[in-house]
Amino acid sequence: MIQFFSERRFQVVFILFTSVLLLLGRQLDVGLTNFDDAFYAQKAKEIFDSENIWVVTYFGGPSFENPPLIFWLMGLAYKIFGVSTYAAVFFPAVLGVVTIYLTYRMALYLYQDTWVAFFAAFILLFPGMFLDGARRAMLDVPLACFVTAALFALHKALKDPRYYWLYGAMTACGILTKSFLGFWPLVIGAVYLFWRDRLGAFRVPQYWGGVALALVLGCFWYLVNWIKFGDVFVQSHFGRQHMTLIRSDYFDISQLKIFLGYGRDFLKTYWPWLPFTLGALWVFARKAFIRKEDGAALLWIWAVLVFVV
Repeated sequence: MIQFFSERRFQVVFILFTSVLLLLGRQLDVGLTNFDDAFYAQKAKEIFDSENIWVVTYFGGPSFENPPLIFWLMGLAYKIFGVSTYAAVFFPAVLGVVTIYLTYRMALYLYQDTWVAFFAAFILLFPGMFLDGARRAMLDVPLACFVTAALFALHKALKDPRYYWLYGAMTACGILTKSFLGFWPLVIGAVYLFWRDRLGAFRVPQYWGGVALALVLGCFWYLVNWIKFGDVFVQSHFGRQHMTLIRSDYFDISQLKIFLGYGRDFLKTYWPWLPFTLGALWVFARKAFIRKEDGAALLWIWAVLVFVV
């Protein structure tokens, strides 16, 4: 019986069925209750009705906050299902399912253990923030999907350099989803490859091909809007407060309260996994820097860079 449950086929079917049930099930058309969901859904509706898919609008006027990829997908869902709550949340939920499956595949690839892979994927269903985000018309879970896919491809590219092209394509999707945050795979990848092989990894032509693909495709939205709107686009997109890494009021008490609020949210939301996460970071650090294990190094660098920045 235990052998049956540990079989990869059973685990994949169970994970996918549970993910689809929780993320896509009972998505009743009762409206979008959060402002951000409605904000994004309206942008998608206007792209759906527009002839220019590269210019995002909000109630008819240019809106430069977000790149358009997820709005394209929402617009496609509107075309298939009609304009509705279900259509607005459909592709974020699908990408949530894909993220869970990618987590399973990546853990299995790194550790060659079906139970490690199963629990790595399964626990994603129970921190409330991931489950909640994947059931809403938001950008965070789609971004997580593209970052996970990019870094999985990066690690596989160490054995087969052709995966660098997939690494670049998935990074481009991340950039076209949430702008600067989509560059994370390039930053994490550069640090990881330097740790692993110093400058040797950067001599692989396919790596630079993947980076170029990410930049050309990912930054095309910037170019189109800069040509069309000039400095208005630059100031409206790059000049916003949350696009600035260190602001002039960074050390104000009000900003400190916001920063501490993230820690409070982790303490409230990520139980029972938070202690395991902190312990895992210690284990990964030892395996990365003492035993020189590639997989542990990638996971540690990924987590630490995101938390620190």
